[in-house]
Amino acid sequence: MFRGFFDECNRNPEDVRFIMAGWTANVEEWERFTEAWQTCLSTEPSIEYFKSSEANSLSDQFYKFSSSDRDAKVLALSKVIASHDVRGYIALAEHNLLANRPTELKKLIGTYMGTRIYDWAFIAIICKVVTDFLDRGFRSEKIDFIFDACSELRTCIASYERERDGNFSPSMCQICGEAIPGDDKCLAGLQAADLLAGEHSQYLRTNMKGAPYMEIENAKVPIFAFPAQPPKELIERFMQYAQDVAQRHNLVQATVKVLKENGINLNDFK
Repeated sequence: MFRGFFDECNRNPEDVRFIMAGWTANVEEWERFTEAWQTCLSTEPSIEYFKSSEANSLSDQFYKFSSSDRDAKVLALSKVIASHDVRGYIALAEHNLLANRPTELKKLIGTYMGTRIYDWAFIAIICKVVTDFLDRGFRSEKIDFIFDACSELRTCIASYERERDGNFSPSMCQICGEAIPGDDKCLAGLQAADLLAGEHSQYLRTNMKGAPYMEIENAKVPIFAFPAQPPKELIERFMQYAQDVAQRHNLVQATVKVLKENGINLNDFK
């Protein structure tokens, strides 16, 4: 049994690329990892959990830290990652991916899968992980996906479950487990995912990999970075479909309004 933990960053369009990143490992390795991660967190100067945003701003868990103490703690946590049998995945989505979406579509953001940049990163992560596992000969052990809880996740999970149960190939169905939300303040795997996302974000901004990133890479931990970019034709078809749905939605609303204005109750049609 395997588990993957994934977190996201760079939600601001000014960051250019939205990032979703994380790690997979078998459950026994995650147990060992969690114990080592917690030991590192508890080592003085201690913190209760790790978040890249708090480390970068020296706030919350890091508010008493000097810059050098912060750097040492992040490096120590990266050494925990480097010393375990994990595989890293980084999905990169351009924020302008849906820049040309129809005005009508903005009313339906979150209602339909694929209307948000998060959706495409979610899809890319799952597809890459499953493909990687199948390519390496895994055919029977399930992979569960744990994502940092956020507002977009419910729609994504519902879509994943529909596809898994109805449209995935038999080989994919054989290994695709559950997709569930998780608490990044409690789960070591999500905190490690946050560290990877934060380090790759810094790399994109500066074109230089920091010491924590290099620590992991020097340990030969596999990390795959890939675009979350659906085919152009698919986006065009989706946009047209979404626009048609929005127009039908507006037509229904207008019809209901006219009926009410004329004193007609919809219950009369039952």
